[in-house]
Amino acid sequence: MLSRHSTLLSTKPFQQEMLARQAWPRAGPANVFMIATCVILMLNSVHGAFCTPNSGTCWPDRPTLNTWISTLSGATSVWLWDKTPDKFLSASVTMNALKTNFPGIIVAPVSEKDLRSALAFALTYKIRVVTKCSGHDYNGRSNGRGVMMIRMEKLNFVEYNPDDETVMFMSGATHEDVYSALADANRVFVGAPSKSVCPAGCLAGGCHGLFSRQYGLGIESILEIRLMLYNGTIITATRNSYVDLFHAYLGAGQNSFGVAVSFRARTYPAPQQILRLEVSLHLHNPQLSGATYPNIFSDYIFNVRWFNSMPNELSGMLLVENDVVYIRFFYTGGDYVGAFNALQPLLNSPYRRSVDPIVNYTSILDVVRHLQPDSSELFSRSFLANAFVPPQQAMLNDLSLIIGETQPPMLLWFMFGGAVRSGSVGSVPAGMRSAMYEALFSDKWFDPSEDELRMEYVSTTYLPTLYNFGNSSCNNEYTTWGNLYNVLGDWKTRFFGDYSSLLRTKKKYDPCNYFTVKLGVASDLPSATC
Repeated sequence: MLSRHSTLLSTKPFQQEMLARQAWPRAGPANVFMIATCVILMLNSVHGAFCTPNSGTCWPDRPTLNTWISTLSGATSVWLWDKTPDKFLSASVTMNALKTNFPGIIVAPVSEKDLRSALAFALTYKIRVVTKCSGHDYNGRSNGRGVMMIRMEKLNFVEYNPDDETVMFMSGATHEDVYSALADANRVFVGAPSKSVCPAGCLAGGCHGLFSRQYGLGIESILEIRLMLYNGTIITATRNSYVDLFHAYLGAGQNSFGVAVSFRARTYPAPQQILRLEVSLHLHNPQLSGATYPNIFSDYIFNVRWFNSMPNELSGMLLVENDVVYIRFFYTGGDYVGAFNALQPLLNSPYRRSVDPIVNYTSILDVVRHLQPDSSELFSRSFLANAFVPPQQAMLNDLSLIIGETQPPMLLWFMFGGAVRSGSVGSVPAGMRSAMYEALFSDKWFDPSEDELRMEYVSTTYLPTLYNFGNSSCNNEYTTWGNLYNVLGDWKTRFFGDYSSLLRTKKKYDPCNYFTVKLGVASDLPSATC
């Protein structure tokens, strides 16, 4: 229904040897370079059932692989590291440029039949499977060394049902696809404020957006999930059937239980308009010369009383750049005067630098099409650590002090509270349920030789405070040195709710552990065991 858009080292002798050995067709210099790059990436061996397409592993030979590929629909795409190196590398490095996780084959099925065929082929040869839509996962859970990566982008159908005011979307649809399908019906879906992120992956972690303070996390609106299990069986999980799998996926579903094929979700009346107000504030109080505390965070942003006085229809994002704080407020309610009056203490405070004119958006679709961050903000050579900020004033005061002193590059989403805390669906950690904010501490650099020094610095400043927030999310896997400085030994309780229950569900629906990724359920157990 909706259409979608769907370098390293080499030496001449090495290229010639590999080309001769694999009997590749002649290629130009660019293709040879790409192929050699892919070869180098594939040559690193792995252990257990993490298969790689090299001699001596569980991968089938090329004639067997080609025979299977020939059975697929012509519209299904298959990218191989030696035959289509440009497309293979492009699909592999998205959100993954500094990782060593490169798949062995990439399949983009156009039908459930071809999806089932891919799973059957993987099962036959004990190839671990990872599915991916947009791949926005800083822990690399959308990839894996030597896996069969199944890209869901062609399964992107979206349909609104006016009779029960629900929306059905397939797992390859983006939020822009879903918001587009709902725009004419004046309905909204509780999803992320990013047009390129796919709800399927977002819901696997809980999902929050501009409407979360009103309607809860995205998972609260999900009514059913159609999943394909490792053996090709399709089941429909709801709040009444396959209940364990339904709740497990919604919060812990990152490539852990099966392939989510489609979802059905509640929708809500769209606001008549969405207002955006951008303000610029001093981080430090200019009336307290040289003092780093109190500051804008301790007096307002991280002040629980101030936060609770804000209307539930108010959300937004915040950026810290040096000693300046930029806030972009979004208001989705109808009491514009009341919302503006609630902000007056902040806007009239000594922290005020400037207030921009109000911008009017016609819909959430209009918002996300203008909200997409610059590509440089998503560049993969960057450090990223995130945490859900709880309404615990003493801890917030400590964090306010650290921010005032270190002035870290920081992005803050404030869209929690309200309906989020009363939710009951899914398996997200308690820290996400009670959060006021999601804080993203980030730094960007382009010289990989600096990675370790910067990681060592941030691990001794604000990371410990983030990590002490209790049962919440904290990760810095978006850098080469993440594992060295933040091992996350308690990931089972930090990222999930009842882990023992999730593990039982995992063993029930994926007994061979074919769907397993780093920091996912059962990721510390042997994979592809059948």
